[in-house]
Amino acid sequence: VTGLRHVEMCESIHLKLTSPDDVVVALKCVYEANCKPSSAAPFTLDMSYKKVLAYDCLCVSYFLSCYPVSQLEMSVCRMGDKGAEMLVKHISNEVTSSLLLELVGLSWNDLTAVGMEDVMKIVRTSSATLRVLDVSGNRTGDGMVSVITEHLQHNNVLTKLDVG
Repeated sequence: VTGLRHVEMCESIHLKLTSPDDVVVALKCVYEANCKPSSAAPFTLDMSYKKVLAYDCLCVSYFLSCYPVSQLEMSVCRMGDKGAEMLVKHISNEVTSSLLLELVGLSWNDLTAVGMEDVMKIVRTSSATLRVLDVSGNRTGDGMVSVITEHLQHNNVLTKLDVG
């Protein structure tokens, strides 16, 4: 992918995201070109049922830190705890402003309490907007439920929480 292609992807990324494969390619281009948005309406980023690698999650993290995303759907991506760690790599950065996420879907990703701790960084930075959190189908247990409830204490707008 040439530098010109990188710029084209940055300027019209919302037109390029038509399939899970396109999403991964576009996010990698944005990440590798260090693109910043000019201005954009909130995105829905849906990568459900696409097996993602840790690097893919890193690209998503960068995208979330730069672009307005209202819905992040990454269910059944099999990211595991390493993917969750990469997913928040740019989000836990002090420079990052609050996220605008209203929906986060991370069901069936083989997350444990360790990965859930990383995911909670997204929840904390979206506490004023997050209405739906779906982490069902992961390796649930008392540790995971306590991690979630601890971090949701400051969220007053959540209307649906699925940990089943």
